[in-house]
Amino acid sequence: MKTTLRILTAALLGLTLSTGWCQTPYTNLFPGINAPIPDGALTGWSDTRLVTIPEVGVVSNLAVTLTLAGGFNGDLYAALTHDSGYAVLLNRVGRTAANGAGYSDSGFTVTFGPGAPNDIHLYQGITGPVSPLTGLWAADGRAVHPLAVLDTDPRTALLDSLVGLNPNGNWTLFLADVDGGGAQATLVGWGLIIMVPEPTTAGLAVLGLSFLLLRRSKR
Repeated sequence: MKTTLRILTAALLGLTLSTGWCQTPYTNLFPGINAPIPDGALTGWSDTRLVTIPEVGVVSNLAVTLTLAGGFNGDLYAALTHDSGYAVLLNRVGRTAANGAGYSDSGFTVTFGPGAPNDIHLYQGITGPVSPLTGLWAADGRAVHPLAVLDTDPRTALLDSLVGLNPNGNWTLFLADVDGGGAQATLVGWGLIIMVPEPTTAGLAVLGLSFLLLRRSKR
């Protein structure tokens, strides 16, 4: 009987985890940084922030806000790292075989997020020249050296590489201006909107029942 109850308890717990959860967003904004990005330096500059979320769980979805002022957009590389996850947000937007310099626009006030249909690498095909670029975009995702990247490279480093990780700990934004020319970009600020699953009312009821059964099985 105890074995049967343990199997039932495990099944109820599995059902709760897989079907009985909703998601809560946790917003972490880091404004007013106003840090210049070294011009023409592959070594770049990074900003690390400690995130602490009260919920127990993993990242179920993620959005990133980024505000950069000035500079030459086609020179810029930006990547986000956390734990084992790595996402390329920008990799010399507009750089193609026909345009080795990339877009000459200046500045970004953008959000990278789930459901964004358009690849930021080729944004001028949608917006035309614009300074600064605004709106919701899909991350560049091209995990290729910025001196060699092209629009045709595969997009293997998207935000979903961070899904499933523990949201707590250090998150690092790395930025580089890889082609000098005197147009210096400044990181104004950035932020994270992290989705973490939590139990729904129905999920909590099932979870409570499973613990009750487990307690009785030990008597």
